[in-house]
Amino acid sequence: MARGGRSILAIACSLTLVVFMASTATAKGPGGGGGHEPGGTNNLSVPTVMIGGGFTAVTCPGPLVYPTGTPLAGYEIDPAAYWFVQGVHAWQAECTTATSASATAEWGDNLAGDAKLKVGMPIRVELGLFDDTGLQMQGFNVAKLEPSKLDRESAYGTAATADGQGGWFATAQILPARVFDAAATFSVKNVATGTYAVPLGSNPTAEINATGKVVYGYNLRVSVAGEYEITFVLPSVDITGVDAGTYVSDPLGPDTVTLVINVIAGGGGGGGGPKH
Repeated sequence: MARGGRSILAIACSLTLVVFMASTATAKGPGGGGGHEPGGTNNLSVPTVMIGGGFTAVTCPGPLVYPTGTPLAGYEIDPAAYWFVQGVHAWQAECTTATSASATAEWGDNLAGDAKLKVGMPIRVELGLFDDTGLQMQGFNVAKLEPSKLDRESAYGTAATADGQGGWFATAQILPARVFDAAATFSVKNVATGTYAVPLGSNPTAEINATGKVVYGYNLRVSVAGEYEITFVLPSVDITGVDAGTYVSDPLGPDTVTLVINVIAGGGGGGGGPKH
């Protein structure tokens, strides 16, 4: 349930959304870089509740947008299969606008799993929010087309099916909706010293990742080994659960999700990969 009796004001819309993934991080405070992971131009593939905007090319309302054009084949996943491909074809999942939402949170698996996070190496900080109200919205499943490649190097696409008349179509389906709060902020604090690698009130990057999901992302780099506390503050989202770490649901103020990570000395590794 929404905090303080708030309800989701869902207005069906589509996004004409172009997210350019930067090849290098943009400096953003002493902790490292904001900006996107390397990649191409990604379509929104997973339905999303948008609170307060946050993307530079958004138009609402609008219907689900299906990909058009000639699909591509020859990819490692199945050389005989045809795909509408991120960065080549355009499509759009359904989206709603809202003033508030209720969601669970999940961290990137390099943070919540057993990846070795190391001093001086980029540490991918990623958080995804999942609507928990049972919204029925449509989007497109996107697959990694080149499994042998690193995530950031692979092509991604949604399956294309021949219509028997010389054309092709993609199949939309009901998918679990994501949540995005444009007013979200975060911080990263050294637990032992209390100093901030990323200051309170910093803005995470709003991203559409390679599989077409809205996430918060940040490329963190620290110079001192130790435990670091990552905290996201979500002013308009009621958090009802998290896959790792802790969360605070505050009926009088913004909810927070927190995870403590351990950064060890030494180079190599450290970045890990998001599961979102």
